[in-house]
Amino acid sequence: MPTNYITLTRQELYYMVWSEPMSSLANTFGTSDVALAKRCRAADVPIPYSDTGARKTAGQEPPACTAQHK
Repeated sequence: MPTNYITLTRQELYYMVWSEPMSSLANTFGTSDVALAKRCRAADVPIPYSDTGARKTAGQEPPACTAQHK
């Protein structure tokens, strides 16, 4: 079991998740996209849907990361 944990703030995780595809980011962390999505839900970070790339192309913005995690 690896013990090289990465500590990110909620804001850092939000920007990472919304800046590149979940599968690519999950590979960077050495985990699956499903496990990464679970961590995002646990930290109350909204995750992009599969059509997010098309929405960005159309000029739509991702949801704001405003809720405070306690």
